[in-house]
Amino acid sequence: MSERFAILAVAIAAALLIYALWKLWQRRRLRSLREVTKPVHLPPDVTAGKPTVLYFTTSDCAQCRYQQTPILTQLQARVDVAVHRLDAIEQQALAKVYGIMTVPTTVVLDPELRPVAINHGVTPLQKLHGQVAPTTQFANQ
Repeated sequence: MSERFAILAVAIAAALLIYALWKLWQRRRLRSLREVTKPVHLPPDVTAGKPTVLYFTTSDCAQCRYQQTPILTQLQARVDVAVHRLDAIEQQALAKVYGIMTVPTTVVLDPELRPVAINHGVTPLQKLHGQVAPTTQFANQ
């Protein structure tokens, strides 16, 4: 019985190590992306001056349509932020720059268009608000 607990403990430790390494890799990637002022493949309608959210989705993404889109609409109602909806398939070059492999994914950019955060999967309103709020004025507070 103790052998099973030891195996379980090793498996949990390995999973935690893999997760920690993945988070470290994400932080380093984000830090290196911040050095790039404006990615070459950024759509021309994305302009500097206020925080921006690049919202990567696809036409058949149900989570995007029913969960992430309403959250981003609420975010825009609370904070002065530009949200750009991008098809991850049509914008493959830009998706590759940010390491996007799933939709929905949101990339939060500061007013100088440097990435602040990359969120894979549905991101709650509070988290997005916290990522955008330090760089903007509140609209409805």
